[in-house]
Amino acid sequence: MDKKTLNIVLGAALLGSFFLAYFSMFGRSISGFDMATADGGDWQKYLLFLIPLTGLLLLVGALNNGNTILPGSLLSILPLLTLLYIMIVAPLIKGAEIGDVFKGLGKGFGIGLWIAVAASLVLALYRPKSS
Repeated sequence: MDKKTLNIVLGAALLGSFFLAYFSMFGRSISGFDMATADGGDWQKYLLFLIPLTGLLLLVGALNNGNTILPGSLLSILPLLTLLYIMIVAPLIKGAEIGDVFKGLGKGFGIGLWIAVAASLVLALYRPKSS
């Protein structure tokens, strides 16, 4: 798979995953969009908008022959950094124990968050050749 096709697929995955269930507990699902637009909370909830924004920039950049607003290296690592901050660093800043944070990883994750994690890992670690 060449770089352009990979960026289109991963950009669409990041963009679409934002509107799928990020967390699923007790029969209720909360999407990334619901979390980012919910009343209350602090400024950190707005970091979730970086995931679909990165997906959109990847899509536009791939369809525009690789011409992007931001450097490709930043676009490839930004979703992973955002997810790491939201899932690990933010709870630690709020006072959670490090063991509790890692025990809770994966519990209640919905399909949207799993897609975002997988797409961001592939985007950050896999480097195909340009065609």
